[in-house]
Amino acid sequence: MPPVESGTKRDSRKSIPQLKDYDIHPVTGFLPSDPLPLTRLPKFYEAWELVLDDLQRLLLAGRLRDKVRSLPTLEDMSHLTSRRDWQRAYLIPSVGKKKVPKCIAIPWLKVCDYLEVKPIVTYASVCLYNFKLLDPTAPWDLSNLCILHTFSCSMDEAWFFLVSIAIEAAGAPALPAIVRALHAVENDDTKSLMEALAVIADVTEKITVLLKRMYEKTDAHIFFNRVRPYMNGWEKAENMPDGVLYEGVLSATNGVPNGKVTDLGVYGKYAGGSAGQSSLIHVLDCVLDVVHKPMPGSDRKKMINFIHEMRNYMPGSHRRFIEAVTDSYSIKGADYIESLPRRSSGASELTSLFNRCVEGMKSFRNTHIQMVSVYIVSQANKRKDVGNAGIPAQVQTERLQNGLLARGTGGTNLIPFLKQSRDETDAAKI
Repeated sequence: MPPVESGTKRDSRKSIPQLKDYDIHPVTGFLPSDPLPLTRLPKFYEAWELVLDDLQRLLLAGRLRDKVRSLPTLEDMSHLTSRRDWQRAYLIPSVGKKKVPKCIAIPWLKVCDYLEVKPIVTYASVCLYNFKLLDPTAPWDLSNLCILHTFSCSMDEAWFFLVSIAIEAAGAPALPAIVRALHAVENDDTKSLMEALAVIADVTEKITVLLKRMYEKTDAHIFFNRVRPYMNGWEKAENMPDGVLYEGVLSATNGVPNGKVTDLGVYGKYAGGSAGQSSLIHVLDCVLDVVHKPMPGSDRKKMINFIHEMRNYMPGSHRRFIEAVTDSYSIKGADYIESLPRRSSGASELTSLFNRCVEGMKSFRNTHIQMVSVYIVSQANKRKDVGNAGIPAQVQTERLQNGLLARGTGGTNLIPFLKQSRDETDAAKI
């Protein structure tokens, strides 16, 4: 379909999403603002907050499970009066175990249904809903962001989450730029499209620089052995074939679509928290027409790439924004750039800007591959070389055993998957 004459609108128009309809802020993007994430729930949930206050001490003493089981079942959701209330109510129970007791499972699944998320630790719980600003008037960057809660109480873990949050903040300008780009395609406004693509290209380069800052304050050994096990999921855990038992839960909209129902409750199998659940990276892929295919040898019943599976772990509103961008105009394809005559005004510059965006995403993924090699693959190889250093089998938790593998927290075979994603990104160039 050739572009329409300059200044006119198309006869056949596609829908263009508006950020406000998808819980996306025009300045901070997918990060909550106005207000920021809550630091405390209403008094009705104080019992939950007190456990979170003592999380590291309870973990160290081996008493967390008993403490959680003693909690009252807080089923009355009427005390959650704002979206920020619901988001914090999702964050607090995100310390999954082999069994999630009834007192937590029942209210947590209700929260998950409201936010359209999964009942396990996710990128949303540890990053999007888990930060505050040192100075509310200062820029949203690594000099001003701080984390609310960690599993290990370590700077290494805090920095790991903070880099991701800073990437979300730095990537936020791309979201209104994407909307402007889609409108530019609709209106055949080459100048506006160039301006929007320039913003998107700048974002891809800035987030790559930020990702490299991970090395500054997150030690690879501490991350692999003390942080990563808490992020690990159960989807492919051989010693948990049915997944996690959510006691007392007999049905849920979003929580247990693959669950096995028993008299005790419902089992659910989920991937763990992963940066692959970042809506920012997904929407950049979509607007750049990056196509991710199933990995060779993957489950034939799953006709989608692992990247697409991770969308099920995003907040529902953000997932729908990605879908809306996908269903809208193609900047690259038949809707615009590739349909322009090669010698037409602006075609060359548009192609160059578009390819700069793609190259930025390729560089981001190359940096991620290098980082995974340092933080996961090399550490897993060290573990294989030295074994478990005399750690008694009875104190090696399922989470630890499943975490000490060169796989993603989502269960993927990491390096081949990441290289395929990088190559698929590069293939999107014009």
